[in-house]
Amino acid sequence: MRPYHSRTYANDISVKAVELLSKKPFFNDLEFCFVGDGDLFDETTEPLKKFNNVKIEKRFLTQEEIKSYHDNYGIFLTPTRMDSQGVSRDEAMSSGLVAITTNVAAIPEFVDNSCAIVVEPENPKALADAIEYLYHNPDAFLKLSKAGNNRVKTQSGFKQTILKELRLISG
Repeated sequence: MRPYHSRTYANDISVKAVELLSKKPFFNDLEFCFVGDGDLFDETTEPLKKFNNVKIEKRFLTQEEIKSYHDNYGIFLTPTRMDSQGVSRDEAMSSGLVAITTNVAAIPEFVDNSCAIVVEPENPKALADAIEYLYHNPDAFLKLSKAGNNRVKTQSGFKQTILKELRLISG
C-alpha cells in the first residue's frame, strides 16, 4: 500500500527483495501484495508479474479495505528513501503487522529493532533477509508484532497527538 509517484518510497527495492526471495526454497510459502498507484507503478511492478504468489493491484484502498488487508497479511514491507514519519507503517503496526523499513531520515524516531526490523537503506538483500528471518522465527515475529503495536499506541496514539493538539488549540 504505497504511492508510486516518486522513487522516495523505494518500491523498487521491495521488488528486488521479492526477486531475491524467489530463489529461496520457501518462496512459494509466502504471499505478497503490491497495491498502489502512480506514474511508476507499472514499470516498478513489472518484474513481479511472473510470480503466482504476488498480487499486484493498481489502485488506492479505502480505509475499510486497508483494515481488511492488514487482517490478511503479517508483514508490512515499507522501505523508504526519505519518509518523515511513515503513517502507513504506523497504521500497519497498530494492526499487528511487523514493519520492515529502512534507517533513513526520521524513521529512527518512530521505530527501532525492538518493535520492527530496520535495515540499512538501498539494500534489497537486507529486506529479503528480514523476511526470511521472520519466516523461520515465528516467536520473533510475534514479539515484534506486539511491540510494534505497543510502540504506536504509546508514541503516536490519540493521547500523545490529537488530544495534545486540541488542548493547544483551545488554549
